[in-house]
Amino acid sequence: MTDLYSMDITGASFVKACGGPCTEGCVTLSRIGEDAWALGDSKRPDVEPLRFTTAELDAAGIDPARFDLTA
Repeated sequence: MTDLYSMDITGASFVKACGGPCTEGCVTLSRIGEDAWALGDSKRPDVEPLRFTTAELDAAGIDPARFDLTA
């Protein structure tokens, strides 16, 4: 298994990933590798994004395709 936190995410492109009618777009999501995702908070840019596998996002009910990202 890949250590997700050893992956360099410099330059990762994050998209808004809010689940509702949020206009502030605080939750952000980026594909950072094969089967690897970073989940951030645009209101806290100083905090390192959390990292998850596709299976972990699936278990949490988060579908990257919903935000125009492919798994």
